Amino acid sequence: MRLFSIAQMILNALVKPKQPISIQEIPKGRVLDIGGGGEGVIAQAGGSGVVAIDKLLSEIHEARDKAPDARWMVADATELPYRTGCFDHATAFFSCMYMPDEVKEGVFKETRRALKKGGEFWIWDVRMDSKSKVFAIRLQVDLHDRHTIDTVYGVRAKDQSAASICRRLQEAGFEPEVTTERRHWFFIKAKRV
Repeated sequence: MRLFSIAQMILNALVKPKQPISIQEIPKGRVLDIGGGGEGVIAQAGGSGVVAIDKLLSEIHEARDKAPDARWMVADATELPYRTGCFDHATAFFSCMYMPDEVKEGVFKETRRALKKGGEFWIWDVRMDSKSKVFAIRLQVDLHDRHTIDTVYGVRAKDQSAASICRRLQEAGFEPEVTTERRHWFFIKAKRV
């Protein structure tokens, strides 16, 4: 990304207020966290029940110390190194925003394969428009009874909405059950059918 785009992204993040997110719970059982590096939010919330994957080793190194009880693996979510049906649930915390649409399709299909029937896929992500060129969001994540994480996520903007993610989930064999939309972000809970 060019220096000018990075400066635009930082400015974009600074002019928006922090978006509060409270994570009271994550799914129970063995949870696969897609794109779990960086802040390691889901791994911090779920500890030893979480297997966090990220395709970048640097992101895992950044997150591992924040959630030492979780299991960590460098992996491409379009080709998961796990057996079919070996996870109870899956999560993606502000990971889809970094994926092109064709990658989302592969990630969702592969996530479905790795989940047990009836398993849920919980997704927190952003609504954005490609006209913006760059997109950034500041988050204040409250991990129930633990601590608060202040972070910023930024990316070259693309068209993405809760509706577009739900369509891709349905195409991959999930049934979206809960969609909560906030001004700058959304949460989707979808079941593997």
